[in-house]
Amino acid sequence: MRDEDRFPTVRFHKCKACGNVYTGSLTGDNACPACQAPADKSVPPGSQIRKQMDGNHVLFTITGNVYKIQDLEDLRAQINAVPVPSVGSIAFAFEKASFLSSSTINLLVKTMQSLSVHGKPTFIITRDEEVLESLQIMDLDRVMRILPDVESYQAELK
Repeated sequence: MRDEDRFPTVRFHKCKACGNVYTGSLTGDNACPACQAPADKSVPPGSQIRKQMDGNHVLFTITGNVYKIQDLEDLRAQINAVPVPSVGSIAFAFEKASFLSSSTINLLVKTMQSLSVHGKPTFIITRDEEVLESLQIMDLDRVMRILPDVESYQAELK
């Protein structure tokens, strides 16, 4: 039995058709109550995390929202496996993410702090307006480099 079935929970969805924000299931099976538009299925429930190395630079690509404890623990384990003193930088590319949970932001800040001790930068890669707004509200855009796409990150490394 999946955790979502055992521990029913809701999350916020933003309707792509009318902009209405509403609560719905984790799987996104519901339609917008304002306009009845079907839920956006392009954002998968949970997340998928890929780690790529480019020389001594690490890029984590996170597809979807890291809101399940298993996703967060997977990301934490992959970050902890990175040898911080020998890494050049760490970047987090958020694809199809509509929000960052407080636990995810905490993990990003702790990663940034451990890298900054060694003089290494942390990058956030996203174009999502809501994710950007969350980072700006907490002034994280002042301490982490925020870039619009992976190409911009790769150009920074050269």
